Amino acid sequence: MRDNDADGGRLAQTILAHVLAAVEARELELGRLDAAAGDGDHGAGMVRGLRAAVAAADGPEGVAGDILARAGTGFTDAAGGASGALVGSWIGAIGRSLAGADRLDVAAVADALDAGQAMIQRLGKAKPGDKTMLDTLDPFLRALRRAVETGATLDAAWAAALPEAEAGMRATAEMIAKRGRAARLGERSRGHVDAGAMSLLIILTAVGDVIRQQAA
Repeated sequence: MRDNDADGGRLAQTILAHVLAAVEARELELGRLDAAAGDGDHGAGMVRGLRAAVAAADGPEGVAGDILARAGTGFTDAAGGASGALVGSWIGAIGRSLAGADRLDVAAVADALDAGQAMIQRLGKAKPGDKTMLDTLDPFLRALRRAVETGATLDAAWAAALPEAEAGMRATAEMIAKRGRAARLGERSRGHVDAGAMSLLIILTAVGDVIRQQAA
């Protein structure tokens, strides 16, 4: 799909609204997970950021990349905290990458997600295995890239990558946190899933729902 008209922009707006609804439905669960290692505000911060992202995406239609870049800034400004800055910067980096793409195809989306992951790693100084959102995102991206190499469509590639993301998220329960507030707990950070890893899985799943509906 070429992104030289309003179609890509409308898709981005639909995705953001769907992601917001999905995270709102899990806000309390995310708060409980975060309370095991922090102050329990992760769910509230994600909802606050996503509401601002949806508001920032509303208005003049444009290409998907530009809309997501605006949404990322809105998220960062509203969510607050370290995770707010990371997630907002992730959305913004995806948007900036897509703004330079001629087509919204699986390769362009994979490249944009790579740019987003690089931004998270640069800002958060984390790597897979540190018990962060990267433990969901990194296996998802590696699986998505494998699907791209087989010539899969975006909806098929996304569906194939989601189980890897879920497995990565669940694996955080046995990890020792090495970044963020949870790092100060050391061995006591074992035994629960990382809230950021969970919220990213919720986001990826919600995006996949929209992609599947668009492809149907």
